[in-house]
Amino acid sequence: MDITEVLKYLDELVFAQTGKHLDSLQIAIIKGVLSGRKYADIAKEYQCTRGHAKDEAYALWQILSEGLGKDLNKSNFRASVERLGFYNSQQNIGNYIIAGNINHCSNLTQVDDRSELENFESIIKETSTPVNGKSNNIETSLRLAKQETIRRLVKVGLTAEQIAQVLDLPLQEVQEKMR
Repeated sequence: MDITEVLKYLDELVFAQTGKHLDSLQIAIIKGVLSGRKYADIAKEYQCTRGHAKDEAYALWQILSEGLGKDLNKSNFRASVERLGFYNSQQNIGNYIIAGNINHCSNLTQVDDRSELENFESIIKETSTPVNGKSNNIETSLRLAKQETIRRLVKVGLTAEQIAQVLDLPLQEVQEKMR
């Protein structure tokens, strides 16, 4: 797992959700949890109390859960990140990542019609083109997360213009997803 890519992706996700980047404690929590450390160890290294680290971690899991559409916590975080496609290079084959069960959508059974599934497949093809010899897995996951978020924002009453501004997407793309 490439921690740098994970942190970059999660920072972008948190920024899209909150307008703020990950702070140093949140980064320490992510790194610590991914390496199997306890909150007490993370707190000691960060020079804060275990309770403070635990409270901050809880808030972070809530933000990430909302952004990814999955219920995240310390015990399932590593597995959830691995399912996003952050794997070592020996598991990359061409432009595709092979890892048993990959699910970039929060729930494929919620894909309502064939055109939406075809659009999903076209995004995967577009974003799997290598850039500088590296696959765009982060961009793919971020784009899919943004598209999934469109549906949620529509449900809370935001307009297409507001959604496009919040998610930093072209208005036309948002309008297409709202149909």
